[in-house]
Amino acid sequence: MEELPVITISFEIYKKLLELNTSLDRKYRYSLGEQTIKSWTDCMEQLLLAKYAPKPLKASYLLKANALAEMSSMHLRAILELKLANETNVLKIQARLSEARRMTGGWLKSVH
Repeated sequence: MEELPVITISFEIYKKLLELNTSLDRKYRYSLGEQTIKSWTDCMEQLLLAKYAPKPLKASYLLKANALAEMSSMHLRAILELKLANETNVLKIQARLSEARRMTGGWLKSVH
């Protein structure tokens, strides 16, 4: 089965978040950094569940994925506003995350 574009982008974001976390100061790495990665991995899990779920159940997984993606976005915003990482890297991740959220929203509309 061919991989869905939103899942491919999600994995790219995951790798970038791992890289970002290594550049964070130690006192933020295990709090804010790990929370960001955790919320994003939970989001990816919901997307994978939606991929394999029967059509009537897809919407609930996609709604939860969207909420978790928003949580990741808020964590990234905190990293950016507290100037904990390179601004360019954070903005690139945020742009990809916004793209993944748009794709998830489109997928959600298609199952309704």
